[in-house]
Amino acid sequence: MANYRYWVGILSSFLLFSLIFLAQKGGVFNGAGTANSGETGLLLFVIPGVIASHLSSKKRILCPLLGALYAVPLCFFIRYFWLMPGYSYWQELAYSVSAVFWCAFGAMLYLFMRVAVHALQRFCQRERQ
Repeated sequence: MANYRYWVGILSSFLLFSLIFLAQKGGVFNGAGTANSGETGLLLFVIPGVIASHLSSKKRILCPLLGALYAVPLCFFIRYFWLMPGYSYWQELAYSVSAVFWCAFGAMLYLFMRVAVHALQRFCQRERQ
């Protein structure tokens, strides 16, 4: 059962990461488009990390990270052969490394929230007694 959940975590991270990456680079999530605006769309990559971490039984940080790392070559391949690349290879690589970081950060954020909720529940149980 644990091996099954391990692969579910990797596959969900892979699929969600690919969808968000291609949607952003394909122009689906366009912001205001100003010259000095930051890439706030990178925060969407927290979502695959959180979901994959929740679906994994063990290795809750490794599964989202592996899924994101497996998705990067596929995203580059689709980006360069079907979508027109708008930036240089190095800019795309920097963007993808940032996206992988935010995906792993989402997994760590999920673990932090899980520990915080568990500690709060234990505190409330002690107060009742």
